[in-house]
Amino acid sequence: AECAKGCSSACIAICDITRPVPHSLLLRPLVQQLESGGIPRDRISIVVATGLHRPNEGEELAELIGDEWVLDNITIYNHDARCDAEHVWLGKTATRETVVSLDRRFVEADLRIATGLVEPHFMAGYSGGRKVVAPGLAHAETITTFHSARFMADPATRNCNLLRNPLHEEQLQIIRMLDAWTQNNGGSGSRFKHTLGLNTVLDEHRSVARITFGEIISSHQEAVEFTTTYCELPVDKPFDIV
Repeated sequence: AECAKGCSSACIAICDITRPVPHSLLLRPLVQQLESGGIPRDRISIVVATGLHRPNEGEELAELIGDEWVLDNITIYNHDARCDAEHVWLGKTATRETVVSLDRRFVEADLRIATGLVEPHFMAGYSGGRKVVAPGLAHAETITTFHSARFMADPATRNCNLLRNPLHEEQLQIIRMLDAWTQNNGGSGSRFKHTLGLNTVLDEHRSVARITFGEIISSHQEAVEFTTTYCELPVDKPFDIV
């Protein structure tokens, strides 16, 4: 609600049906908080971060959202990675010249919140946070670059590793480029300057074990540090196979 003050619109990015994020618990309270901060309900939207996956529609969308009130009161879009007009060009990353083009509805909202699930990921080290934005809301050219051999063959591109992970480094740079775009295109200054993250950690029963909220990079790191204690086990020697 504090973040929403002075903002006229908000866009909430959510994972698609391939991730078990507990949207039924999160979305209505989140919308109500944004409303209490002064953003009209008809200026709050949800975009499904499909990446290059299929759109979630009909019964599948209802299952994904898990709350009829949200379905009835909030406009919900599916990201379309192949539609050029629905993206804002932000440039290229300085390190690897990855093309950065993101969903227009998310980029141009006064307040941006990415919701997600933090767990080990075979490429990004850990899912959630910045990954919901890119590749989740990125143009197809950005997504295919991320899934190219240049990234996937790097030994640092692996489960539970963020250190010198090229995919993670590009994702962080994209978030910084997005926030910089906001600061340079904020008009009267009503735009909130940082992209926010609402991250969930689930236990083995898919119950919520932890929720973190705040600036997207730091809130994701906080969730990762919590998850690491359960997902990583130190060993005293390497093994041929695990």
